Amino acid sequence: MSVPLDQDPCCPGAALDEDPDRESAFPGAEIEDPEFEELEDTEFPTYFSERNGRLFHSHGSSPYPLPVDTPEQERQNLQHELLHGLIGGHYPDSSPVEEILGAPDPQRTKYVLDLCTGTGKWTMEMAHALPHVAFRGLDIVPIATRYPHPNVQFTMHDVNTPAVWSAGTFDFIHARSITMAVTSYPTLLTEVARLLRPRGLFLSGEWGRFPVFHQAYAPQTPATHIPGLTAFFAHLHAALTARGLHPITPPIAPLLAHTGAFDEISPREYYMPIGAWHPEPAMQRLGLAFREVFLRYMGSVRPMLAESGVVPTDELDEVYRRVEQEVQEVEGLLSVFHTVHARKI
Repeated sequence: MSVPLDQDPCCPGAALDEDPDRESAFPGAEIEDPEFEELEDTEFPTYFSERNGRLFHSHGSSPYPLPVDTPEQERQNLQHELLHGLIGGHYPDSSPVEEILGAPDPQRTKYVLDLCTGTGKWTMEMAHALPHVAFRGLDIVPIATRYPHPNVQFTMHDVNTPAVWSAGTFDFIHARSITMAVTSYPTLLTEVARLLRPRGLFLSGEWGRFPVFHQAYAPQTPATHIPGLTAFFAHLHAALTARGLHPITPPIAPLLAHTGAFDEISPREYYMPIGAWHPEPAMQRLGLAFREVFLRYMGSVRPMLAESGVVPTDELDEVYRRVEQEVQEVEGLLSVFHTVHARKI
């Protein structure tokens, strides 16, 4: 499998502009990432490895288990759109993002860092809306668009190692769906606190690693009502543990409080339906699309489950068959998206 160099991973299906009309200077150019360098086309394949027909990162020290190929990028971009619909924007309306970033500061450039940026879609859309803000996106592989907006810079970096920027560089640090890449969340939060300016903002968003039921639709308990899903997540948790990763979504709000570096810690939960059972038409549409995202997610984690040895292949086949049936037939299934934002003291 070759690296899809002919497409913009930020917008699958869109051809890359071979001669983009970009400005040489941009907000934040005075503080470029010291690790930043343009990659030649011949260098891209060195950052990927192929296994069982899927493309993975080749960074030996990173435990991140999911593929980084075009199908996974498409899943991430679709999930991004659905989260936008669920939350109502690029961040919770209760967070002080507009207060921090909304107005230009004539004295200095404002900076935003997106950890584990993936396809870079959140970063690119935010940068388009806030052209006076300088955005930086970090990821273990170069799958974000190679031709970002003038105020965006993408850099390859392992989130488990210290970043190169000086203390107090960033006004806002964003971290969405990163726990499968993080070996120690307390260590990461220490680094986040170092990088943020005083009163800077940290925003986390993570999916729960087990579905819940809408109370009005589920008289049975999950263990008896969804045996396939119960088995799938049990195997997933075991495989993640074997890789040294968090088997369940870590409780970010208590971890932030424990650092002693943050205040105004504000957690919130959003509930995404899985399937079309929801009585509200808008949520039905989200639920139908999210069911597809969930099934694609199962496809993305399958190589890890198969390689981990936590379950025999024939048993895993049966678990996947049951899950596909359950998400089609069982009403009331919800996936929980946990957000928390906090200010640097």
